[in-house]
Amino acid sequence: MKKEGQSLKVIPYQDITDLQHTLDRLQSWEEPLAVLDHFFQFRKGPINKKKVVKEYYACGHLFHAFFEEFIRLMGIEEDKVRKLDEERKVSSEVLRK
Repeated sequence: MKKEGQSLKVIPYQDITDLQHTLDRLQSWEEPLAVLDHFFQFRKGPINKKKVVKEYYACGHLFHAFFEEFIRLMGIEEDKVRKLDEERKVSSEVLRK
């Protein structure tokens, strides 16, 4: 049997550092999201409605900031993956010729 040549995809160092940067940015949201999680936990005892309204308003802003950043980062990463996939397709087509 004849073995077909297999090409290994070389991942540019910049792509690796970009991915690490994105992961670091997402990880920076760990503590603020823990605050949101704590706010939405079931509470026992009397509820101070004014305090809950203030906390709800603040948590809403916090969530919106996270959501906007998350959507932005996901778009950037999807573009990078699409670009890498296109490069892979082009290089595999070149190898076939």
